[in-house]
Amino acid sequence: MTRPSIAMILFGVMLSPACGDDASSEGTASSTGSTGSDPTTTMMPSETTTEPGTSSGPGPMTGSGSTGPGMVDSSSGTDTDTDTDTAGVDCDQIPPGPLAFDVVFEPGVVFDGSEDIAFDGQGNIVGKSGGQIVAVDAMGAEADSWPDGGNTFGLRYRSNGDLLAAKVGNNQIRIVQSGDTLVGEIGSVNGLYPDFDGNIWFTNFSAVQRVNPDDSVDSIVTGGDGNTANGVVFDPDRGLLYYTNYGPGLIRSVEIDGDGNPGTISMVASIPGASLDGLSMDACGNLYVVDQGNDALYRVFLDPTGAPVGDPESLVDPFPANVANAIFGVGEGWDEMSLYAAGVPGGVYRVEIGVPGAPTPTP
Repeated sequence: MTRPSIAMILFGVMLSPACGDDASSEGTASSTGSTGSDPTTTMMPSETTTEPGTSSGPGPMTGSGSTGPGMVDSSSGTDTDTDTDTAGVDCDQIPPGPLAFDVVFEPGVVFDGSEDIAFDGQGNIVGKSGGQIVAVDAMGAEADSWPDGGNTFGLRYRSNGDLLAAKVGNNQIRIVQSGDTLVGEIGSVNGLYPDFDGNIWFTNFSAVQRVNPDDSVDSIVTGGDGNTANGVVFDPDRGLLYYTNYGPGLIRSVEIDGDGNPGTISMVASIPGASLDGLSMDACGNLYVVDQGNDALYRVFLDPTGAPVGDPESLVDPFPANVANAIFGVGEGWDEMSLYAAGVPGGVYRVEIGVPGAPTPTP
């Protein structure tokens, strides 16, 4: 099956009402002012957290999620760019930063201990709480839970409905519902991005790799370009995989051909002094990156080829507590036009972006 086009996604948005680990963080950033420089020193996570602030606001607003049943051929082009006005949503009129945020859950009240959250598309958000992974609704009421000992960084749903956990200390990706190991001996696995074809793109702080539908593992980026690799997101329309280098505050892209083979690696953005963690993409094809070292959120506008348009834009600086990842809302009770940011302390914060996210798998 094919994934809906950007036009179809945005048309659906126009028709539906929009509203409104036990883990440690990844350490202190070393920065670079040159967009062409490569990181040379491997940095492993160290324990730092930021004290929660007192900012508060309304919780998530009611919306309807949009996910796609399949994915287009990665060799195809895209009609998404900064000049696109599609189905009533003008991608050229996305509100500029800085943006306000609402506190959805205070740190430690619902979640604590994982660097990531996930939406199941059925009205629940998933995160770690002590020795469990829990799914709760927009009011914080628990809908389900599963045992989860040890450090957990990434949390994402696969297209077959499996909830995946990046078990950084165990060098494995684990299936949360069953407790089974999907793949092991893959390094300090951190960022996860499952796609609609059954692949799982992941980072392990030294490389970018992919788990294929048959559970074999391929290397995508290694060596200096993969040093401190952290956040990851795949854009099948452009045939580009984006990832962050945490230490020097870089975003790079790597070409992925129609057979899944990696090609040219390009520099996308440099944010000196930032420790860039999780990546997300909106339906207009723009990137959102969390500066985990400074509790901040940035946006990078991209052109139709996937190249940056202008400098990275500061959207939130800082959040009241440490954050590592941000994903767009999906499902009843959650605003599909907003990013939800979260991190180890367990706070969840909503930032209204004005456009929905690119489709991602949900059960």
